[in-house]
Amino acid sequence: MYSKDKGVVLISILLIVLLLSSVAVLFGNKYFLSLKRAQYIEFQTLSLNIFRNIESLAKDKIEKELRFNKTKLTKNNPLISEPMAFNLNGAEIIGKITDSGNCFNINSIVTLNDGKYVENKKTSAAFRKILSLNEIDNNIIEEVIDQTIDWIDKDSNPRAYGLEDYYYSGPLHNPREYTGMRLMVSIEELKSIPSVKQIDWTIFKDYFCAMPSASELSLNINTLDLKDAYLLSSIFPNLSIKDAEYILDNIPEYGFDDLNNFMRNFPDLDFDLAYGNITVLSNIFEIKSEVRFNEFMSSSKSKIIYENNNNGFIISRIYNGI
Repeated sequence: MYSKDKGVVLISILLIVLLLSSVAVLFGNKYFLSLKRAQYIEFQTLSLNIFRNIESLAKDKIEKELRFNKTKLTKNNPLISEPMAFNLNGAEIIGKITDSGNCFNINSIVTLNDGKYVENKKTSAAFRKILSLNEIDNNIIEEVIDQTIDWIDKDSNPRAYGLEDYYYSGPLHNPREYTGMRLMVSIEELKSIPSVKQIDWTIFKDYFCAMPSASELSLNINTLDLKDAYLLSSIFPNLSIKDAEYILDNIPEYGFDDLNNFMRNFPDLDFDLAYGNITVLSNIFEIKSEVRFNEFMSSSKSKIIYENNNNGFIISRIYNGI
C-alpha cells in the first residue's frame, strides 16, 4: 500500500511539472511575440522617419542640381548614378534618385481647352503607334482611346467607341460607378476601362504612367535605356524600333546638349512630325528608399515633380514592409 501511494504521488508531481512547463512555454511564447511586436513597432517608426529624411535630402540634391545645372541631365550625373548610403545604429539605409519622367503619360491623351478635356491628337497618334508596335488590333486601340477620353472628359456624350456613365452605372458593370471626369491619378485606373482588359497589362505597366498634367508627351533622351525603344519610336511616326534601338545604343556618355545636337548625330533618320517632345533635362524624379535592420526590411517610393520655378512637391508615396 505504501509503495502504491508513492507511485501516485510521483505521477502527480510529474503531471504538475508538465503543466507548469506548458504554462511556462505559453507565457514564453506570448512574451516573445510581445517583444517582436514591440521591435516591429519601433522599426515602423524608425522607417517612417528615415523615409521622410531621405526625401528631404533628395529634394535638396535635386534642387541644387536644377539650380546650378539647367542645361541637361544624363545617366552618369551623380544625382542619379550615386546612391545615398548610411548606417544608423546598425540599420542599413539606401536611397536612390531616378528619372521618372520617361514614360507614356496617359493623361496627355487629352488637352485642356476652354475648361474642357478634349482629345490631344498628337498623343493619341503616339498611343496608336506604341500599341501597334505591341501587335494590338486596331479596333481595340480605337476603343481604348475613346473609352479613356470618355473616362476623363467632363461631358456625358460617348465618343464613337467610347462609354459614359450609362455603361459604368448599369447592371452589366460590377462594381457600379461613374466615370472619373478628371485626370487619372494612377495607371491602375485604366483597369476600369473595359477594352483595356483585352490587352496584356504588362504593356501598360512597362511603358505607361499617370502624371498630374495634360501636357505633351516628353522624354529625356539622355536618360533613356535600351528598354525604352518602344517609347522613343512612338514619339516619331517614321522611326522604327530598330532605328530607336540604334539611337539608344549610341547616346554619348555625357549625353546630348540640346535637340539639334541630338538630330545632327543621326542625319539619316526622319524626325519630322513628332508626336511629342525630346528634351535633355528632367523635372520628374522617383526617390527609392530601403531600410534593413536585423530581420526587418522596409522600402518606399516617392515621386516628386518640379515646376518652372524649381519648386518641388511630392505627388505620390508608396510604403512596403511597414
